Amino acid sequence: MTWKRLGTVSPTELSNARLQLHWAAQLVSAPGVSLLSPEEDYSHTNLVWDPGLGVLSGHDVGSVPLRAALVFEGLGLAVLDSERERSSMRLAGHTVQQGLSWLARELACEDAALALPVHDMPSHPVGEGGVFSDAGAQARTELAAWFANAFRLIRETVADEASASPVRCWPHHFDVASLITLDGGVGAEEARSIGVGFSPGDGSYDQPYFYVTPWPYPDPTHLPSLAGGMDWHTSGWTGAVLTAERLLSVPPGEQQRTARTALGSAVAASRELLGN
Repeated sequence: MTWKRLGTVSPTELSNARLQLHWAAQLVSAPGVSLLSPEEDYSHTNLVWDPGLGVLSGHDVGSVPLRAALVFEGLGLAVLDSERERSSMRLAGHTVQQGLSWLARELACEDAALALPVHDMPSHPVGEGGVFSDAGAQARTELAAWFANAFRLIRETVADEASASPVRCWPHHFDVASLITLDGGVGAEEARSIGVGFSPGDGSYDQPYFYVTPWPYPDPTHLPSLAGGMDWHTSGWTGAVLTAERLLSVPPGEQQRTARTALGSAVAASRELLGN
């Protein structure tokens, strides 16, 4: 898969499209939440980018494996049978509950059998019973490019890390991440780790950004310099951040190399900080 062009829409003009997609992603997570055995790390709820179809899809469910998917550009749901689209629904003009009911029928479930993930979500009218809007198609296409690139880049970054978890999108924060665990045989809170991820935007930055977070958080007063335009974020959490605005400031032909260099530099710095 080739690197997707970025910057057709300003990164600060993606917020509404991102919030609608975030809420729509809860629908794609619902079959895993409702029909699969719960995993301690909540991995039954997570999602993955399908580069062939260009969609964000959930886990296979049912005796005849089917999975839900989110189509960014058209703001729609799809039900996939292997690599084939079996059915689809445009979300524009419909509520979250109507999307959930349609998905339940397409997966041959009773409506009550599907439930959304339970976690805090950002405020948006669709979360209060409003309908999805078809506005912002260009912004959704731009976000699809960011997600496609993020999955590819993070996979490349952790490819040689034997302890790295699969690269997945998590419905709670709508972020894409892999976790490199440095200590085995201890609990997640006690183990040293490095998170390598991407957010399409959140309360910290109202724009897409890549991040690398060492755990436990290091002393914010003694942080090494970083390459590739990454800076340290130290308010509320500590991690290396490459914002969309910073990445888009370099020529298009240099963006992939810049992002790759930035993440590699931050992972190396995190290892140094964690004594690994």
